[in-house]
Amino acid sequence: MPKYSRTFLAAVAALCATAIGAAAAPAEGPDDQAVYDRIKSLAGNWTGHMEDPLAGPPVTVRYEVASAGRAVIEYQNPGQSFEMVTVYFLADGKLRATHFCGAGNQPAYKLGGESTKDLLLLEFDGGTGFDADRDGHVRKGEIRFVSPDRIEHRWFHYVGPKEQGVTHWFLERQPAEEKAPAEPQPEPAAR
Repeated sequence: MPKYSRTFLAAVAALCATAIGAAAAPAEGPDDQAVYDRIKSLAGNWTGHMEDPLAGPPVTVRYEVASAGRAVIEYQNPGQSFEMVTVYFLADGKLRATHFCGAGNQPAYKLGGESTKDLLLLEFDGGTGFDADRDGHVRKGEIRFVSPDRIEHRWFHYVGPKEQGVTHWFLERQPAEEKAPAEPQPEPAAR
């Protein structure tokens, strides 16, 4: 075989091996810390509608960053009779969430591998207070980051392993309440 043919074949073999290795390498999932930071950016009050973005039943959500930034608490319909809370946090560098449902159960979630920078997918990861094979629970969720001031939630309701419906929330950030400047206090009288 001519010298140049062997060099060419060696180069082709090396390129094929590189291409096969790249194709076989697992795709990297979303960056858990970056997604968590995005959730922290939601801090504040949000209002909107369920199902129909303009005329559906009204909903409110409040996000609070707590525990020196180690948790984000999401209050769904705060102060209402069916208030629910979801707590987002990092455990060993991985995003986790626990939903404290008005139904009295606590499904747990992890970051879904198909999440993107604009779509947070919550995958079911067990929980307490229910039997996932038999009872009703919120099996998975989504937060779509539409813009810095608009998000959408979707919550997938299951009874046992069967989906029963989806709740879709359309939310807009409310302006932060401005605090009135403190009134000047009179100077203490000289004694």
